Amino acid sequence: MNLPPIMGDLVVLVPVVTLVVFAALTLLFGVFTRERAALGGLALTGVIAALVFTVFLWLQARAGGVAVTALGGAFRGDALSYAFSFIILIGAGLAVVLADGHRVRLQLDQPEFHPLLLLAAAGGLVLVSAGDLVTLLLGLEIMSLAVYVLAAWRERSRVSEEAGMKYFLLGAFASAVLVYGIALTFGATGRFDFAGIAAAAAAPDFAARGLLLLGALFVLVGLAFKVAFAPFHQWLPDVYTGAPTPVTAFMSVVVKTAAFGALLRTTGTLVDALGVGPIGEVLPAVLAVSIGLTMVVGNFGALLQSGVKRMLAYSAVAHAGYVGLAVLAGGDAGVQAASYYLFTYTFASVAAFAVLLSLMDDDDRGDRLERLAGLGRRRPWLAAALAVIMLSLAGFPPFAGFIGKAVVFQAAIAAGHAALAVLGISTAVVAVVFYARVVMTMYLREPDAHTPVARPIPRRTAVVMAIGLAATVVFGLFPGLWLDWIARAPWWSAGF
Repeated sequence: MNLPPIMGDLVVLVPVVTLVVFAALTLLFGVFTRERAALGGLALTGVIAALVFTVFLWLQARAGGVAVTALGGAFRGDALSYAFSFIILIGAGLAVVLADGHRVRLQLDQPEFHPLLLLAAAGGLVLVSAGDLVTLLLGLEIMSLAVYVLAAWRERSRVSEEAGMKYFLLGAFASAVLVYGIALTFGATGRFDFAGIAAAAAAPDFAARGLLLLGALFVLVGLAFKVAFAPFHQWLPDVYTGAPTPVTAFMSVVVKTAAFGALLRTTGTLVDALGVGPIGEVLPAVLAVSIGLTMVVGNFGALLQSGVKRMLAYSAVAHAGYVGLAVLAGGDAGVQAASYYLFTYTFASVAAFAVLLSLMDDDDRGDRLERLAGLGRRRPWLAAALAVIMLSLAGFPPFAGFIGKAVVFQAAIAAGHAALAVLGISTAVVAVVFYARVVMTMYLREPDAHTPVARPIPRRTAVVMAIGLAATVVFGLFPGLWLDWIARAPWWSAGF
């Protein structure tokens, strides 16, 4: 795309600027008016506008076959950034609609709530578009600071306050580790930008490979916390359980997608910079061990849960492990597999939390498995929706979850990680047990006298469910709608 430097900067930054502008407008509208019901619509308008700009830029870059850089290369508009920005905005839009359907019941109608969602999404866009480590850190902190507040949103709920505090303390520690890793990487190469790091490490007289490895390991730990790789996943079950359910849905898709986009770009750069030899093998080996542990811990942890929301939290850990296989595979195939998995997981995850919201109490509690007993007869459509989502997450054909697992396993095997792929398939069998338990409880177990009746489903929540179900089925039957689109792009490698 042949644009003057200043215009190039303005164009590639438009989606981020759009979200920030609408965050400010939404906040001002909420503070100076009493029309709280309109806040969700205004926030959704901002997300849709940013999504339209992202699609336009994606099409332009695809036609031109080149990446666009801004701010001296600190911000990139390339295949990875546009694909992951698209997923982030889809997830943010669904989360906004879901929250708006329960804003009064869950005390989400304060003027600050929706602006924080938009700012967190804007931070995610910066994170996946980062061209250097400083911009990556900036995007991570913009996103994280907003989500810390959202997790602790319900001031009268002790579990919500605990979730926010735990996420803040552990997240601050992870950010400190990341900053230290960035400092060590700069000390080794003298560069913050990814291209500069790779060029410095490729120089014949480069002698700081050990220091670069240490910095890379610290950077990996900082990002591993955000994607919830084991053993840095301990925060996730408590935070997912304690946060308001719409916030949990937002975190499960937006935060996860943004962190994986950053991890893909950073890991690819650092692995290439470290090169071959004993030092170059350390980072992939550490990553492989963490991914294998993540799949085991996530699936077996979910198996032990009696609360559906907490089960989905451990399930999110397991899914992070599966996407991690694509990260380990690297290259174009790894990015394409990760993007498909996260794209389809976005719809399934938000739809699952939408169903849970219709079953939980006014205080956003009461997600125990027993509440689902007899749901297949009491609310057949609600049970059918949850059953389809559970089967997709478990990896049953013909749903999108099956294709997602297939593409990440294929990418891992093609990259020489067959053992990890076999471990992933084995743990996926364990996942069938706890997902099937939800379905069997709905259809085979009789409710007792204390089982509450599911509340009426708000129209907005029903829309989120319908979109999630439709996408889960359609992209399972026609995965080429996503995979063929991104595979034909000649400019994937421009992102690294």
